[in-house]
Amino acid sequence: MKVALFTIVALMTVATAWGFDAGSSCVTCHGNMAKMKAIGAESMYLDPAQVDREVAMKGKPTCVDCHKGDPAAQEMKDAHAGLLRPFLVGAGKKLKGQAISREDAGAMQPLIPNGKGMASMIPKGDPKKLEVAGVNKIVGIQWHDRDRETMAYSPRVAEQTCGRCHSKEVKDYNSSAKGLMKHQRAYRSWAEKLPGPQNCGMWFGQNEDKIRAETSAPYTKAQNSASDRACNMCHASCNDCHYKPVANKGSHSFGQPDTPSCYGGGRASICHAGPMDRRRGAGYVRGEYSFPANLPQDTHAASGLQCTDCHKPVNHQFGHLSADDARKSCATCHADVAKAVSSSAHGTVDCTSCHVTVSGAYQYTFWGQGNTFGVETPYGKHKEYYGTRDLPTIIKNASGRWIPVKPYPMAVMNQKLELGPSGLLFRSIPKRSIPGNPEIGEPLTFEVARAVTDVNDAFIIVGTRKDLPSGNNAILWVQMDKLSHAIGKPRDCGSCHDSHDQVSKSVWSYDADKDVTKPFKGSYTVVAGKKGIRFTDLVWEQPTLAAKRKLEDIAPFAVLPPTAWDVKGVDLSMPFRDKKTSAARKELKRFLTALDKLPDDTRKNDIRMIAYHNLAMAKKMMKK
Repeated sequence: MKVALFTIVALMTVATAWGFDAGSSCVTCHGNMAKMKAIGAESMYLDPAQVDREVAMKGKPTCVDCHKGDPAAQEMKDAHAGLLRPFLVGAGKKLKGQAISREDAGAMQPLIPNGKGMASMIPKGDPKKLEVAGVNKIVGIQWHDRDRETMAYSPRVAEQTCGRCHSKEVKDYNSSAKGLMKHQRAYRSWAEKLPGPQNCGMWFGQNEDKIRAETSAPYTKAQNSASDRACNMCHASCNDCHYKPVANKGSHSFGQPDTPSCYGGGRASICHAGPMDRRRGAGYVRGEYSFPANLPQDTHAASGLQCTDCHKPVNHQFGHLSADDARKSCATCHADVAKAVSSSAHGTVDCTSCHVTVSGAYQYTFWGQGNTFGVETPYGKHKEYYGTRDLPTIIKNASGRWIPVKPYPMAVMNQKLELGPSGLLFRSIPKRSIPGNPEIGEPLTFEVARAVTDVNDAFIIVGTRKDLPSGNNAILWVQMDKLSHAIGKPRDCGSCHDSHDQVSKSVWSYDADKDVTKPFKGSYTVVAGKKGIRFTDLVWEQPTLAAKRKLEDIAPFAVLPPTAWDVKGVDLSMPFRDKKTSAARKELKRFLTALDKLPDDTRKNDIRMIAYHNLAMAKKMMKK
């Protein structure tokens, strides 16, 4: 009688879990600890009631709504037919940034963060199994709404899973710029003035023939596919944002995007950790996500603000690099300061121009003969010139606002075509039709266009060089990434108003064992002024090259003239009237001295803060 009663209670418990799917083989197998242990898959045991609590969707969806498969089949092979599940990314002798199952990698433990940090979820795997699979290292994790061949987000899988309950959200995202990677895919050739050559390179997917036709070195399908997979891994799927497995909370947790999920959720430096901390160098989180790691964190990140507190998606459409919603969000917490600035002489100066100072990450980047996931290619990205820039350069954007950018030299080698000098440009995209990938549920083609006021990233095409030792064309440009985060204490007035020339210094160290046998370091100074921009005082150690590398591949600055990236005819000076500015600074100093002499009062700090942004307003506050 006791056994029968226990059985009834157990069945009732299961019947209230996993979407009332108690009869499915998913539940009868994975909900049976003894059975999972008997077949050597103890880590795949899942308590049905616990899964429902983690999913927190009131008994919906069922297992197959998310994972597919056949819940009526009792044999594992049949039940798992068409099953969707997470997979790993392997790199080594056989796999070149390609999918490997957790079983084949010997990594069947739950995929939840094991500690803190950007790689806290990545399992090491079983060395013996990895050797058989031809994998030296597991380099990432992808969730099951990814295409296993291309690593791209799969709209079709999302429609068949998340879309069963969230049809509008999936439909909106599948047509969004992020869901289709629209803007990045608009880059089809290095030799176009617009949208121009850029840091992430050309789009490799559905673009192989065009790239091959413009490349002076042999270019194969394997090379193109390896680069395509590398690009696709950075772009977000539904689960990248909403699936949030957390240690001690479970492996089936979901929720709204937050800063950890925006930074890849412990699956390496993907998502926004890549462009913000590793490329621009003005990251939000910094710490171990940034190179170097000792840079000060954004004050808002340190205070616990989430990315979506300022960047608010609407219908799964996301803000861009010049989004007003993010900029105007400053007034949510700093209303008095925002009001003060708007009516001051600095009314068209972006907050970040003063409050972003030291930046890190790339100080050079070159696309040349290199290695991507173990594949030798003419388009290896040599980006490991990690270091610091002591101050941004301030420029006026296409909307008339003064913004901070980080200018640094870039080049792409192995070109057939030529590209002439451009002057200062912002990254607009002429209207064009882009091929999609219908095999994964994308449209056959879609339209892309971006106005010059839509972004803050800028660039200057320097031109084409023909004097590399190889004789191949190299297209040179100055990358000017907008710096948006790492907000903190402001730069002092003199850093802008002591000189019309803007001077900043970069120091860097390069360490990539595929290119050099030991790290080498160097530095340069950036001077932006009335006559253009110059990269002066270039200093570097002589690198010891790895096999298959030439100096021009990774360090073309070492074989080109010191003035190769200098640009004339672009006014990048800091505009101000010397006498008027000098008088204003003295007046501010006198006011602050007088303020300090007043009796201590909580209002003094408010007045001081306003004085730096609008002295006239601060004077009125003092009178009150």
